[in-house]
Amino acid sequence: MNYQQMTNKELKAELKKRGLKGYSSLKKTQLIEYLSTGIRPLNGTINQANCSKMRVKELREELKKRGLKGYSSLKKTQLIEYLLTGIHPLKSTQISPKIAESEIRDASSGSIGYSPTLFARTIEELPINQIVSGDCIKIMRSFPDGVFDCCITDPPFNMSRKKGLGWAFSSHVTMQEQWDIFAQDDYFQFTVDWITEVLRLLKTNGNFFVFGSFHCIFTIGFILQSLFNRRIISQIVWYKPNAQPNITCRMFTESTEFVIWAVNNESKKAKNWTFNYEAMKAMNNNKQMRNMWEIPLTKPSERKYGKHPSQKPSAVINRLILAGTNEDDLILDPFSGTGTTAVVAEQHNRRWIMIEKEETYNQIAQQRIEELSNTLFEDESENDWQ
Repeated sequence: MNYQQMTNKELKAELKKRGLKGYSSLKKTQLIEYLSTGIRPLNGTINQANCSKMRVKELREELKKRGLKGYSSLKKTQLIEYLLTGIHPLKSTQISPKIAESEIRDASSGSIGYSPTLFARTIEELPINQIVSGDCIKIMRSFPDGVFDCCITDPPFNMSRKKGLGWAFSSHVTMQEQWDIFAQDDYFQFTVDWITEVLRLLKTNGNFFVFGSFHCIFTIGFILQSLFNRRIISQIVWYKPNAQPNITCRMFTESTEFVIWAVNNESKKAKNWTFNYEAMKAMNNNKQMRNMWEIPLTKPSERKYGKHPSQKPSAVINRLILAGTNEDDLILDPFSGTGTTAVVAEQHNRRWIMIEKEETYNQIAQQRIEELSNTLFEDESENDWQ
């Protein structure tokens, strides 16, 4: 489409057709820029030097004058970025970086379905039913848009301490994992970054189940609702009847975790999400399934190849997969740990892609998946002979 040959009226009609707003006072060159980039040009001129001299209050007033919103919680550097680009710094989409050949390693030949590092540019290249080792944000940026039906994940909670607490009557020590330690601002930005990529990769109205404790669930919920305006369907409460006792004796014993169930669409537009109501009812003695699930901690048999400090029981993941996906759906878990999501997905004929940066957990996950594959193969062989 040649915008230069179009009249102002035609340019504005095209902007209206695309659902873009705030163009009535723009000049032709600005209308063309708006159509070409999707970003509303700012009236007047402003540069980095001028912005740096302005106070936070003045920067906010300038943003308000330009019709920009959502700046009340931004720091000065973010306010300046917002003014210069017109793009909210917490909502901007980052372009996938080019991956250098030296960063790509061959998949391990010794284990089926395990890729130490694997990147996909098209749907056909996606590592279906494989574990991808590496930084989940970097890897997700290499995947194409809108390819996953569902995401089920258990991200870092930011609850670890450099030295965990223990007590005389138990071998239990509170979380002290390096991968779970962030400065508060860093954790917020990290959460925004990985959720941005998950929402890009999910299909419209795809289900998004994310675990959290009181340490992080409010941050995750705020980001989903306030920054991305995503529809929250429900909060599931997982009650652990055999939770570890409270070591400090200064508070209630923490015996719950939460799962936010969100849909990848704006609150008012979300529709037709997957919920297998009858399957959940059948699992619950033909009664409606409630959102509080009493399920014990992970069984020792699910940890026989090694332990993860926050490994979820298969029973919890089983309900999420049966409730929120259908056979042959593609499930993403960007913090896959020891692979419980993949194990349960395999059992129910769902496809999956797991991402985990800790090699130790990947090896445990691979052993669990291979054991399941052998079991399924034996079952099928027995059926063939009957």
